[in-house]
Amino acid sequence: MRNTITITQKRWLISAHLLCTVAWLGAALCSLIFNITALITTDPHLLNASYVFADILDKALLRGGAIGAILTGLLLSILTQWGLIRFYWIIVKEIVSVLCIVVGVIISGWNDDAIAQTAMQGFHAFHDPLYLTNRTLMFMGIFFQLIALAGVIVISVFKPWGQRKRSSQRKPQKTGTAASTRPLVQTTN
Repeated sequence: MRNTITITQKRWLISAHLLCTVAWLGAALCSLIFNITALITTDPHLLNASYVFADILDKALLRGGAIGAILTGLLLSILTQWGLIRFYWIIVKEIVSVLCIVVGVIISGWNDDAIAQTAMQGFHAFHDPLYLTNRTLMFMGIFFQLIALAGVIVISVFKPWGQRKRSSQRKPQKTGTAASTRPLVQTTN
């Protein structure tokens, strides 16, 4: 079922894939900026608002970009010569993308906790060990996402690690010759 789309359709699909990936990466970068704002602000309302804005961004853009990138990537793999597991670089992109989604879901939970804690406690949340742990873990998760998504983009451009060998290519083929099939006994005339 390879090559079932035209080159124009493939280009539109690649464009959609790139736009979704860039939206995902851009939303992760904005999330980092909101978290940095929460770290350095001296306004308790801005502290809470930073996490609220990060949550809105997550629901409005980050999730949509992630889902769009995954769906368009799957369509590109299925509808073109690339395949889902035919090339190592595609397998790496799939694994990293899934990891980024899992990390994103976890970050979203930590962000929800930060919204609740800063709404109730304001700057007193800075003395709450749970808040401090969640804040640190959010930064680590966001940095992971940014590095991983940038890596996925680089992998998409360079396409390292060639094609996987098929099982028939891995096993050495036995070559039969006429000499090996002859009987060992010689007859004389």
